[in-house]
Amino acid sequence: MLHILMSTYNGERYLAQQIESIIAQTYTDWCLFIRDDGSKDGTKQILDAYAVKDKRITVLRDTENVGACRSFERLLEQCGGADYYAFADQDDVWDADKVEICMQVIRAQEKAFPHKPVVVHTDLRVVDEQLQEIAPSFWRYSNIQADLLDAHRHYLAISNSATGCAMLFNEAARACALPMSENAYMHDAWVALMTVCHGGQLVPIHRAPIAYRQHAGNVLGAVHYSTFGRSISRRIYEAGISYRRSRGCVYRNKLHFLVWKTIYFIHRALRINR
Repeated sequence: MLHILMSTYNGERYLAQQIESIIAQTYTDWCLFIRDDGSKDGTKQILDAYAVKDKRITVLRDTENVGACRSFERLLEQCGGADYYAFADQDDVWDADKVEICMQVIRAQEKAFPHKPVVVHTDLRVVDEQLQEIAPSFWRYSNIQADLLDAHRHYLAISNSATGCAMLFNEAARACALPMSENAYMHDAWVALMTVCHGGQLVPIHRAPIAYRQHAGNVLGAVHYSTFGRSISRRIYEAGISYRRSRGCVYRNKLHFLVWKTIYFIHRALRINR
């Protein structure tokens, strides 16, 4: 059994398309649990209608506004009891075989690494509001080197490779991710990092079975790597998030973090320029 976990907030514009794409999955042994994070538009009415339409869909009645990370944490806490879990955003569109692709890979990984936490994650197609393709690969678009990041926990703590809506993970990965630290910035990065820190497997799938919709309301979206000329203050802020999230479980102190951050950027630059 797969539990798909979705957090919504003022998502009425694209929500129906996403839910329909989940209903259309070729893999059918799933339940969809949706927690609304205090929407002010028609989101809750759409959710209630789908819960009536398909009995595999359950809408949680906890509607306190806590933000995306803590909303997904509550879903993880309240919706256990499955073999596998997947996050879903409210505005994407999944290809019909998205779940099936991930299930095939995670089951193979579990045979190779029994009793280990496992997370698999795919690439994504970057699209605009009308689902017109911007880039066929989110990883190439944003220069996310998933193979490099997934193989090194010190690198993963600096730059997350696993996008929440592209992830599928087992119960062991869910267990080691809870409770989330108060320093967890986003749920996807935390689950991926805790899986690796607990000796598990983080596995990239070089396919893009998701239309990753970009619009003005994205909490976090796709940024082209050529526009990464962020200000020094922004870079310091992001480094602080990475350090606080991984302090103790990956890095001993700030110097340890800075050394590995330098090594990572050198390694990445050498791969880009070769």
